[in-house]
Amino acid sequence: MTDKKIFYLKLVIFILLLAWFGFLMAEKIDLTTADLGRHLKNGEIILSQGLKMGEANTVLDSNFYSYTNQDYPFVNHHWASGVVFFLIYELAGFSGLSISYIFLSVLIFSIAFYIACRESNFTVAAILSILLIPLMAERREIRPEIFSYFFAVVFFLLLWLWSRKKISVRWLFLLPILMIFWVNFHIYFFLGLFIIGVFLVSEIGGTIFSRLTDDAFEEKIQKIKRLFALFFLSFAATFLNPSGLAGAIHPFNVYKNYGYTVAEEKSVWFVENYGIVNSNYLLIKAVLILIILSFILLFVLNRKKIFAPYLMLAVFFGAIGLAQIRNFTLFGFFVLPILASNFENIFTPSRKDNLPAKENGLALMYIAVFLVAIYANFQFVSLHRGNRGVGLLPGNESAADFLRNEKIAGPIFNNYDIGGYLIWNLPENEKVFVDNRPEAYPDSFFSGVYKPMQENPDIFKKIDQQYNFNTVVFSRNDITPWGMNFLKMIKEDQGWAPVFEDTYAVIYLKKNEISQPIIEKYAGTAGSSNNYRWLEQKNKRRHSRRFLE
Repeated sequence: MTDKKIFYLKLVIFILLLAWFGFLMAEKIDLTTADLGRHLKNGEIILSQGLKMGEANTVLDSNFYSYTNQDYPFVNHHWASGVVFFLIYELAGFSGLSISYIFLSVLIFSIAFYIACRESNFTVAAILSILLIPLMAERREIRPEIFSYFFAVVFFLLLWLWSRKKISVRWLFLLPILMIFWVNFHIYFFLGLFIIGVFLVSEIGGTIFSRLTDDAFEEKIQKIKRLFALFFLSFAATFLNPSGLAGAIHPFNVYKNYGYTVAEEKSVWFVENYGIVNSNYLLIKAVLILIILSFILLFVLNRKKIFAPYLMLAVFFGAIGLAQIRNFTLFGFFVLPILASNFENIFTPSRKDNLPAKENGLALMYIAVFLVAIYANFQFVSLHRGNRGVGLLPGNESAADFLRNEKIAGPIFNNYDIGGYLIWNLPENEKVFVDNRPEAYPDSFFSGVYKPMQENPDIFKKIDQQYNFNTVVFSRNDITPWGMNFLKMIKEDQGWAPVFEDTYAVIYLKKNEISQPIIEKYAGTAGSSNNYRWLEQKNKRRHSRRFLE
């Protein structure tokens, strides 16, 4: 086969890999369980009103959207993501958001794939990509963390190119500039400092434990000085956020006040024991075993080929991948070049004279990894075969449209997951009871108020007397024990009447003089799987997407 044909074959395979990854990432948006609504509202408010730095009770520094804990301090570490999301939404709607998210994910994968190809060859990179793509596609919901994936891979790319002497040190001083953006886009900005630190520690270790000539020693010292300067400048850049010092140290403080259990921030074993099924839980364990075996083999066969930054990154991302399932995607992106490098150095230490045994070993490894990869992808598709596509799920905003068109007012009691949905759709003067930011509420609120009031009807009535709820808006997909108990409890409470129910949410109104006309209007229609009378009326009139329009 000619070089030209080989090139086009590789190009076709690469495009197919991108298409497959994009297909797995394409999942319709469910605003009732996502954070996206709140991010969009952040962007809308900031673009219309400005940052208002230095002012109190803004989206940057307080629990702006809640009526229960309005003055509780909050570091909005992802405000810039909301601005970008809202701009895309204004330009192209929810479908545009989905497509943009997929495009950026594919770009990040392409960078990791490029490094993997350079560390090994196209075949190894492609086979490993098929294996790791299900892990990379774990985080399909539109979230600010996509920007952390992008910045982390770019940081690694520039440092890797410099370490391999493919670019000059001047390129590295783009990193502090990127850090200014990163610290305002997502809380994972500390990964930038960590990645710089990995290369810094590697250079220091190489200087201490290697026998170097005077010239080589001087070159190492210069590298260390430059990396120190780079680390310091990037660290200084983390203070360039609206919260200053509080924003810079927020990654170390966020879990000090975290009174709510979030599944994505729990370990693989925790969610498995909880009964949540995901084929990636087995896959990440298999990949970790493969990484460990590859480093052991490399240590035995040719320990000098171990690239110290890869070893440190493998340990770190493997640990955080097991510790929190939200880190599967980061793990996948970084493990791709690491495994590719290890495979290259184990099986092809010398391209001039490769032993048949090693060639056969490589072929068997390819086949084994490929079979596991096909199985992992099949399981992923089987588990996530529903909701494929872009944009909103059908009828996802029906509950919000119902609230808006019937002019239903609060105070609203809502569950944790649906908070972002309501923040996006409620008028600015309406606040939520709670939303999906554990750090924005005191621990005592979740342990002493939110959970007990869903578990005990007497406590609910006591809290109701305090806030005088008029409306309950609750996600039908809340799988927490207290959430499921509350849905049963409110259904049996004679003081409340169901007025809306669909696939995503239920709405109850308190039986009082204000709500009685609406209750009578929809009496008996909210107990079925869909509120048919409402849906019929909805199709007969035009209405806006949000209260503020």
